[in-house]
Amino acid sequence: MTVATGVGETSVDLSERAQKILEMAVGVCLLLDLPVFYLKTLEWSDKTASLRGGGGRIVPSDQCFILPAGDVILPKRMKEKLSVDEWKPLIASSLIYERKLLPMLRGKVLKLIVVPTATSTVVAGVFLALTRSFWAALPFPTGLVVFAVPPSIVLFLGLGRFTPYQKSARLQADMQATRLVGREFFLEVLRKIDGLGMEDIEERKRKNSEGSSSEFPSLAEKLENLLGGVS
Repeated sequence: MTVATGVGETSVDLSERAQKILEMAVGVCLLLDLPVFYLKTLEWSDKTASLRGGGGRIVPSDQCFILPAGDVILPKRMKEKLSVDEWKPLIASSLIYERKLLPMLRGKVLKLIVVPTATSTVVAGVFLALTRSFWAALPFPTGLVVFAVPPSIVLFLGLGRFTPYQKSARLQADMQATRLVGREFFLEVLRKIDGLGMEDIEERKRKNSEGSSSEFPSLAEKLENLLGGVS
């Protein structure tokens, strides 16, 4: 196991703390009956763009990511704000989501995204082929746009319909994580994070109040969920 401490990291204490977090995460793997060698590195980063399998995602301040390669990604902006033990609920929830619940959503991905997008692509291709004489008289980009727009619309709508399933699964992961860390301790950690007033969390609160959809529940939703208000 290795710890990547990030650009400009010089504090021995932080490096040792990061190693302890990684060791704690491995212990959580054992409790979840996951391979002990599944987690390999710990990285402090606010984005996953430069990391293996990260997909260029922003790491929320109240989340951690577990990448397919076994990298634990913790938000760099939170590096000195939580203790080793306080990372445990977030890591446990992420492991449950990524390794237990997300694979169960693959059928939803197939139904809501893959099949409709593939079907619309085939239909657009057949349409262009049957009307080739008409499109040949138009500038090149026009036919390309006609081919690309329907699948793009279907993909966008499919992602929008899939997002609530992701959010629900993350809330389920939080509930299951309480069996390992205790509900009261998880609530304590979430309230502490809420009290920090992190910019990205406040922005998510605002967007949530405006009806925007996100795969990540707001802290209010996470707290309500653990208190029994959300199934």
